[in-house]
Amino acid sequence: MIIGHQSKIPFLRFSASLLPVALVGLGIQYAVLRIGFRKAFAGVTIQPTPAARPALDRRLVGLTLAMLGLVFVGFVSGLNLAWTALAGGALIMVLARRDTHEVLKLVDWHLLVFFAALFVVVEGLNDTGLPDQTYAKVRGMFGEQTHTQAWNLAWFSALGSNVFSNVPFVLVAGKWIGNFAHPELMWKVLALATTFAGNLTILGSVANIIVVESARGHVEVGFWDYAKFGIPITLVTTLAGMLLLLVLNWPVPREKPGRRAAPP
Repeated sequence: MIIGHQSKIPFLRFSASLLPVALVGLGIQYAVLRIGFRKAFAGVTIQPTPAARPALDRRLVGLTLAMLGLVFVGFVSGLNLAWTALAGGALIMVLARRDTHEVLKLVDWHLLVFFAALFVVVEGLNDTGLPDQTYAKVRGMFGEQTHTQAWNLAWFSALGSNVFSNVPFVLVAGKWIGNFAHPELMWKVLALATTFAGNLTILGSVANIIVVESARGHVEVGFWDYAKFGIPITLVTTLAGMLLLLVLNWPVPREKPGRRAAPP
């Protein structure tokens, strides 16, 4: 969502490039976990818990599906992603004609405050000028050729995502993309690498931390318990995803004169 907002790449064009990558990555992840937990899966049978069938509010279901359709149309039409989603949620709450207090109680306000504070801290970091100075130091490492820049940005993003977590890294590195030869391709590389890098360790993604914390009381997931599956999954999915992304986006259009931004 952050990359889609910053890059201004149309929703459908972005999805067309990365949907095949996501499907291949999902298949690889399933295969690794299926093999890794083969003993745990052997002979296990899940018994459904008998429960009363909840009543179905057909009007609310229809309203929700219609609103999802409208939000999707808004995405495809190029409307602001965040405001479109927020407008869809607010409209459902109004049209459903229900007590919104019960819905608002289900919102994880601690998580929202966490993300809000994260954005404030990263913006403060950007204002210090340190990210621009850092990029000025490492810029030569990315190379000049498009494929070299793509691969170097991928591994650099994977490393950065696991040092700083992927959301803060994207907020900082997103300001560098205009300096590359083909910014649109590099936005897609950044999206691919930071997403798959989130699987490397628990610290690689904020979502991982949320899941591990939510699991407490049911199961303890240690750092290495996670990493022994996360490391091979990240390496293989990133390699396969990059190869597929470059094939689907090659040859890239030639850079127009004056398109590349001046170095900071």
